[in-house]
Amino acid sequence: MSNSLYPIFLKLENLSLLIIGGGKVALEKLESVLGNSPDTSIRLVAKEIIPEVRTLQNQFSNITLHERAYHDHDFNDTDLAIIAVNDVDLAGEIREKAQQKSVLVNIADKPDLCDFYLGSIVKKGSLKIAISTNGKSPTIAKRLRETFTEVIPDEMDHVLDNMQHIRNQLTGDFNYKVRELNKITTEYLSDGKASSKPDMEIQKLISITKTAQRKANIYLAVIGVLLLFGLFGLIVYQFNLSDDIQHFLNKDGHIFYWMLFAGFMAEIVAGSMGMGYGVICTTILLLLNVPPPVVSASIHSAESFTTAAGSFSHYKLGNVNKKMVWVLFPLAIVGSVIGALTLSHYGEHYAHIVKPIIACYTLYLGINILKNAFKDKKSGLIRTKRRTNLRILGLAGGFIDSFAGGGWGPLVTGTLIKEGRIPRYVVGSSTVAKFLLTITSAITFIFTIGIHHWNIVLGLLLGGVFTAPFSAMLTAKLPTKKMFVVVGMVVIAMSLITITKSIFS
Repeated sequence: MSNSLYPIFLKLENLSLLIIGGGKVALEKLESVLGNSPDTSIRLVAKEIIPEVRTLQNQFSNITLHERAYHDHDFNDTDLAIIAVNDVDLAGEIREKAQQKSVLVNIADKPDLCDFYLGSIVKKGSLKIAISTNGKSPTIAKRLRETFTEVIPDEMDHVLDNMQHIRNQLTGDFNYKVRELNKITTEYLSDGKASSKPDMEIQKLISITKTAQRKANIYLAVIGVLLLFGLFGLIVYQFNLSDDIQHFLNKDGHIFYWMLFAGFMAEIVAGSMGMGYGVICTTILLLLNVPPPVVSASIHSAESFTTAAGSFSHYKLGNVNKKMVWVLFPLAIVGSVIGALTLSHYGEHYAHIVKPIIACYTLYLGINILKNAFKDKKSGLIRTKRRTNLRILGLAGGFIDSFAGGGWGPLVTGTLIKEGRIPRYVVGSSTVAKFLLTITSAITFIFTIGIHHWNIVLGLLLGGVFTAPFSAMLTAKLPTKKMFVVVGMVVIAMSLITITKSIFS
């Protein structure tokens, strides 16, 4: 049998559908139609109708049931018919009557008698893919549907919206629009590998421009820092603030300088790995015997500034999937508030319990970082069969990040990327959600434990700010694998020291 089927997507909700039969096969066909076109006008005729079909009628007002024998006049005002009866001879007779009325017919489990097939449908937002095996094996079609549903990322609907917007913005004739859209989709699907020679020259020029811009930004940042130091020195001299500043820098055992170091290290790690800022800062602060509530409050106060800048950049670059953000952040904020309140109320009085718990969590993250260093690159391409519930992931990520001082990146961003979602949308959307929960955590801590940790916050912030202009340059020189190994071992070692001190103190 040749593959002569021509796939057509019907606006079934504008047509009238007749189903003859009221058993389990009819139920299966009915559920398939309603799953794709829930507002379709459906008449179902059968001598006996099972309870499950009647339940569907209670849910959908557009279904009309007739518990009686089939009549020829049932084909009047009917566009399509599905025959779901057990009698093959009766099905053939019904088909002949339908053809006399010019009605197309689908007969369950009899592909040779069908005028059309009900395909297995892959649905991802606006995207629909119909799969047919020419009636040879509906089971294979169903398995292919499951495979495609897992492989196609959820962000595809966002990509389609962007493409529609681009298409509407294009001016020119039909051929020009087709060429431009083909070029865009080719670059997207092939990740830029199928570019022609002129395109490669343009990409090379863009790369050179970006490199020059990056160097210019570094020089401007250095000049800006020097100007800030000069202005700061002038203010200190003019208002005689040297004694106050000296007291601020030396209090709490000179912790400000340790925080400069922590901010510097955390920024280097975050710049090379895309995550780990909170993990490094939390580990160092716990090692310095800083109370757990102050640890998380300080980190989230400093991160409010860094995540704001990152969120704005991702939004301007079009890396943010708004739907993902709207699903992630509401429960992430709830989780962050619960985590902050829990830590504020129990972290101080039960520090001997809370500190080793957080240290065990950072130990777990350190082990994961170390595993990533030796992970086979190909293993990262394996997609999980089941998708994580984003709301539950956001709630857990918000709580852990707020309670432990970090962990949103390894837990949420890492999980979503491992599932095969588009990395640029995952990182952009996760960063925006992280910014919102960071602000929430910082405000919650301000109202619960107050503001008495500015020396820690300022140290972390300045350490990160001074490092930021050079982080890209430094991380480009450092081998990523060795960075993962060093950072993982440092986090593991400091976490073990904190756990040991908590147990034997």
